[in-house]
Amino acid sequence: MREFAQFIMKGRHYAIAIAGLLGTLAVALPPFSLFSGATVGLVTLRHGIKEGLIVTAGAALIVATTFLVVTGRADLTFPLLVGLWLPNVLGCWILRITQSQALTLLAIGGFAALFAASMYLITGDVTAWWQQLIEQVIHQANIEGITAEQLTQVNALILMNGLVSMLFGLNLMVTILLARWWQGLLYNPGGFVKEFYALRLPRNLTFFILLLAIIVFIGVFDNKAHILIDILIISIMMYLFQGLAAIHEIVTARKLPQLWLLPVYLGLFFFTPNFIIGLATIGIVDSLINLRGSLSAKS
Repeated sequence: MREFAQFIMKGRHYAIAIAGLLGTLAVALPPFSLFSGATVGLVTLRHGIKEGLIVTAGAALIVATTFLVVTGRADLTFPLLVGLWLPNVLGCWILRITQSQALTLLAIGGFAALFAASMYLITGDVTAWWQQLIEQVIHQANIEGITAEQLTQVNALILMNGLVSMLFGLNLMVTILLARWWQGLLYNPGGFVKEFYALRLPRNLTFFILLLAIIVFIGVFDNKAHILIDILIISIMMYLFQGLAAIHEIVTARKLPQLWLLPVYLGLFFFTPNFIIGLATIGIVDSLINLRGSLSAKS
C-alpha cells in the first residue's frame, strides 16, 4: 500500500489518472470506489481542498469521457461526484484542519443526516419511492418469490432510507480513514494509530442518542417521524467507529495478539446487523464510562 500511495503522490496527473481509472471500475465493482475516493482524499489531506477539487474535476472528466464513448451517456459520473468525491474532499479537509477523527466523524454523520433529510424533500414520500425502486429492481432482475409488498409487511421499507444513509456515511468514513492511513505511511508513521485511538464522540451526544432511541422504541411519534429512525440508524454507524477504536486500543494496551481483531472484521465484512449493533453499543459504553481506559488499567 505504501508504494501505491507513493505513486499517487508523484504528481497531480498521477492522482487524476488513478482516481479516474478506479472510479470507472467502481461502477461495475463498487469496492474500487474506496480506493478512488481515498486517492482524492490523500491529495486533499496533503495539499489542501483546492488540489483535492482539481483532482476530483480531472477524475470526473475521465469517467464521463469513458462512459460517453463506451455507452453514449456520461451521467454515471454524477453518483461518484456527488456521492463520493465531493463529500470525501470536504471530509478530508475537515480532518486536515482539525486533526481530529472524532470531529470528522461528526461531520460525516451530519452529511449522512443531510442525505436522509434531502430524500424526504426530493421524493415527497420516501417510503413509496423506495418501494417503487425495489419493485423496479425485482422486476428487472426477474427475482421470483419476493415482492416489495412483502418487505413492507416487515417494515423494511421504513428502515430503507436510514440504512442507505448509514451506508453512505460508512463508505465515506472508511474512505477518509484509508486516505489518512496512506498519509501516515508516507509522512507520519504511527500517527494514524495515535489519532484513531483518540476517536471519542462527545458524551452529551451519547445522552441525546440514548434519549432518541427511547423515543423511537416506545413510539412517541408513531410512524409519523421516520427521520428520527433514520438519525438513530446513522448514529449506529458513528458509534461503530468508536467501538472499533476502543477494541483496537484495548487489544494493544493488554498486549493481546492482533488475531483477536479477526472476528471483529469478519463480522463487519458479513455486515451482520446484530454484530453491527453490538459494536456500536461498545462505542456508546466507551463514550459514557471510558471503557477502554478501565480495561487497559487492569492489564
